[in-house]
Amino acid sequence: MSVPQFPVLIDGQTIARRIHELARELRVRAEEEPHFIAVLAGARPFADQLLLALGREKGAYDSIRLASYVGTESSGEVRLLKDLDHDVTGKRVVILEDIVDTGRTILALRSLLFERGAASVETLTLLSKPSRRVVEVPLDGVGFEVPDLFVIGFGMDLDGKYRDLPYVGVYQAEEAERPA
Repeated sequence: MSVPQFPVLIDGQTIARRIHELARELRVRAEEEPHFIAVLAGARPFADQLLLALGREKGAYDSIRLASYVGTESSGEVRLLKDLDHDVTGKRVVILEDIVDTGRTILALRSLLFERGAASVETLTLLSKPSRRVVEVPLDGVGFEVPDLFVIGFGMDLDGKYRDLPYVGVYQAEEAERPA
């Protein structure tokens, strides 16, 4: 079975270069060792590459799973599907996210982390889609700003599909439905 060829918005080499830049920026402002939290499952490729760029092991982060999408649309409701494995009380927390769209997920997660006693919360995201923002949230590092397109690949999916593409592509239903 062949994988559809979606239009490439950001290729893998460009993503890798930008992740290394974000790692350098993070090192510069690192007062203390952060507690990294990847928002699963979409942020896993970003989190893995960022931690490798910081000289850490792949997967050396805590994780949480939240849901707010149904198909290609935000439901407006953020649900907790998998909680953290570690206590964040008194810690400098860095959220690693694949894409900040409406801002609702990051707002809900920041609130949860502060309620649980985090000393500070920063957010690094691979992609930001400011044109879709419903609530403003602080972003401490952005890989790329993208237009209002439904993107897939490099961790981002549509109902569990296309997450493993090595680039960020633009989902097109006609390409997905094309026979192999």
